[in-house]
Amino acid sequence: MIKGLMRTTIRIDNNLKTRIELLAVKNNMSFNKMINYIISLGYQTYIDKFDKYYEEQDKNIRKEVNNENKD
Repeated sequence: MIKGLMRTTIRIDNNLKTRIELLAVKNNMSFNKMINYIISLGYQTYIDKFDKYYEEQDKNIRKEVNNENKD
């Protein structure tokens, strides 16, 4: 499998850019690697919350079905 690079443009304000640059220096990473890391953390958090939401919805549906079957 060939791994390719995709060029993207992100518009961020200077304050956020400075904070990300400082985090990158503190963690001995390049700015681009830090941006990728932050994006992957955000994506993983989103997926975790998404999964939890649907697990809760599944539990609620199962409770409703069980309550209807008992009646």
